Amino acid sequence: MNFNKLKYAIARIGIVFTRKKTMAGCGHKTRQKDTLAAFGKTIIMKIFFDEDGSTSHCHRCLEKMTIRCAWCGLPIFIGDPVTLYSPRDKDMEMPEYAVRYKNNAFVGCLRWACADSGADRSGFWYPLGEVYRVLSPLEQCLQSGEMVIIGDLGDIQQALPIEMN
Repeated sequence: MNFNKLKYAIARIGIVFTRKKTMAGCGHKTRQKDTLAAFGKTIIMKIFFDEDGSTSHCHRCLEKMTIRCAWCGLPIFIGDPVTLYSPRDKDMEMPEYAVRYKNNAFVGCLRWACADSGADRSGFWYPLGEVYRVLSPLEQCLQSGEMVIIGDLGDIQQALPIEMN
């Protein structure tokens, strides 16, 4: 998985749609900006095309990759930052829709009601339904032994990827 390949931006305000559609790698035609709706929420997502004008997924396929936060049930769209928490009570029954990461960790959102703090951001929700794991700000502090300042926890360009074997 290439860190620089995640090219999705989520805009929560401003609607600008073009009539021009491009064929995506999934086989569907797509615009650069379109709405995505899942689990009662609607957003506007902009796809950044490659230099040759191509993109891997259309908005409808990206919309189908949306999951629900294991803790609050609200949607996690492609490109959203995620947390990876384990239930505090080992006997806690998780909802059926909860997405398991590894072992007993579940994918959650970074909203105020779910995340203990922004220092727990552990990755981003990535196409084809997986977590693109990055160092959390806390892990960065522990690794460097210094204070870490991150301007935008939702900006994947400010994150440090973890090389997975």
